[in-house]
Amino acid sequence: MAKPLNLAKTFDRVDDVSKIEGCNTRGVEYRWSTFSNVIASIPVGSNALDFGAGSLRESFDLAVRGFNVTSIDIDSELMSAYKSSYDWPANGTSHHLIAASDLTDGLTKIGDTRFALVTCFDVLEHLEDPGAMLRLIEPYLADDGKIFITVPNGRTLFELAFRFDLLLARATKRYMRPGEPHLQRNSPEKWKKIIVSAGYDVLQHDLEIGFLANTVAALVQLPLALGGRILRKLGVQVDALRLSERICSGARMAAIDRIDQKTKSIFRGLYGWNLFVASPVRNRSSKHR
Repeated sequence: MAKPLNLAKTFDRVDDVSKIEGCNTRGVEYRWSTFSNVIASIPVGSNALDFGAGSLRESFDLAVRGFNVTSIDIDSELMSAYKSSYDWPANGTSHHLIAASDLTDGLTKIGDTRFALVTCFDVLEHLEDPGAMLRLIEPYLADDGKIFITVPNGRTLFELAFRFDLLLARATKRYMRPGEPHLQRNSPEKWKKIIVSAGYDVLQHDLEIGFLANTVAALVQLPLALGGRILRKLGVQVDALRLSERICSGARMAAIDRIDQKTKSIFRGLYGWNLFVASPVRNRSSKHR
């Protein structure tokens, strides 16, 4: 029997919207067009790779859109559990799960399949060398293939706190599940440099999750999370995340989001999340032969 820890759904997004369309977070229903506008130009029936598939939310979305999907992650049991959470479409598409000890090994199990689209959502920040991983992915992209990437902005309060927590965990030898901590804390410019250095053209780059909403959520959630951790050690069970979600919800966060929308030109560099659309440099050069 599998240990319960193996099925801890830390990144469960089954009930969230696909990140191709947006994300429900910080008490705000964010919606963006960066990815949806590009995916509309990719022929239905093409192969798509959901790299670091997590809860398979994007895999399911891609299948509904008519793509043949391959999902790669590191826990076969967890992937199977997530797969059973969706009503997969009977539209002639295929869906393959690839589980491996690490994501690099998962790529070796693809074979000679090439993909018109690779999604790499909230993955690179968990890796020791994100540029090396991007270079390994590149050969699996078809001619004119695109890769969609989301990564956090290392300048935000959340990321500063995650970095401190990681350093503290390492110093105290506190266990952190593999794949959970953010090992990278990069600015938007540094992320772009990593992608370009790995052999890609950045076709589009935007930032989402507003500065004010992100900061307010951090000021509420981080102290509650720390307090909840202390209370649990004392034997008191407190759902700090649920409490923070109740505080950061409704009209309060909607009003903050409206201010974010009006001040994006000022605070854009401090927004919470980077959205990149990129394509291998070879795709550009092949068009000029």
